[in-house]
Amino acid sequence: MFGIYKTILYFWRIKFLQTPLTIFEYKRTQKIMKVGILKPFKGKVSSFLKVYEQILEYNDIEFEYLDINDLLFWEKIKKVDFFIAKITQIDDDLKLSHHIWPVINDYLKIKCFPNQSTLWHYDDKIKQYYLLNQFGFPVAESYIFWDKEKALDWISNAKFPIVFKLKGGAGSTNVSLIKTKRHAKKLIRKAFGKGIHPHYYDLVGKIKAYNYDFVKIFKFFAKPFYNKYVKKINAFSNYTRQKNQVYFQKFLPGNTYDTRITIVGERAYGFKRFVRKNDFRASGSNSYDMRKDQIDMRMVEIAFQISEKLNFQSMAYDFVYDENKNPCLVEISYTYGDYPEFSDGYWDRKLIWHDANYMPEYLELVDLLNMPELKQPKIEINSPYANAKMIK
Repeated sequence: MFGIYKTILYFWRIKFLQTPLTIFEYKRTQKIMKVGILKPFKGKVSSFLKVYEQILEYNDIEFEYLDINDLLFWEKIKKVDFFIAKITQIDDDLKLSHHIWPVINDYLKIKCFPNQSTLWHYDDKIKQYYLLNQFGFPVAESYIFWDKEKALDWISNAKFPIVFKLKGGAGSTNVSLIKTKRHAKKLIRKAFGKGIHPHYYDLVGKIKAYNYDFVKIFKFFAKPFYNKYVKKINAFSNYTRQKNQVYFQKFLPGNTYDTRITIVGERAYGFKRFVRKNDFRASGSNSYDMRKDQIDMRMVEIAFQISEKLNFQSMAYDFVYDENKNPCLVEISYTYGDYPEFSDGYWDRKLIWHDANYMPEYLELVDLLNMPELKQPKIEINSPYANAKMIK
């Protein structure tokens, strides 16, 4: 009887007073909630997952790491109310997500972060282009071919320079500017032959992507050989060659920076990322301008519209300008660094700014759990943005 009374009180306060209960009161009206977190089946628990972990612990919310290799995984998943994962860009992780997300999200009806709408196109620029272009959103004109001869025919009359991309990759490491027809045809023949390995594509470009930090460059290239010849494991087991398709994108000159707009629910954050020296790519440059008055608000509005239309829970949008100085999307991703996103505050859906300092994972949990009074602890994480050069 006491539980029924509390439940009635909760909904009465929501409907007539528009004041939600505290977390403690809310939990008293419901069964104790439980959150499942997908444990990486390779390597250690990431710093991103530990952020979720610390927030849940801080708010006394029960959670459990779930291992897909556990024979009881599917029995355990049915006992959680929410499911969280941070899928990485390695092929095995992406493959796993395609196997289990439709079952968990669509059939078992367990609330997930990311949901299927947010996840299914992750780290696949081809899927993203098809999706965004279908709804008429301003995405950079792209040319995708699944047939070698048709790709070669098209490239014979293409205008150069043109951008070539592998369908996956972060930090612009698999993106290059192709200046000649000969180079483009060589890439097409390779893509429709033995394929292109994402780890070793465009060695010069990867050196630029690491800002000529030769310690990082050495580690990047040395690790596979260490694994193969010292640890005696497959040096390239995390990635497979990308083959039998090619992706070209129209080059938009004159952009000295791109603008990253991040949307979580009905909150937006934006900052500029400057291109590297003697390069056209901004992603991974670690050079930022965080001044909110420098953000083109058209980009914020477009990002909001896309997230609403396509049911994205959280998404980072990378914008440049086209020839007419209109915003143009080049990539999107549901995973991104924790800093500087939401470090100063956010715009709401009415484009009103709110001063604040939030972790994206906190905002994601507020929405997933439907707990506006969730508390955020002060969290120190190892972020890829830790050494970024900021302009304020």
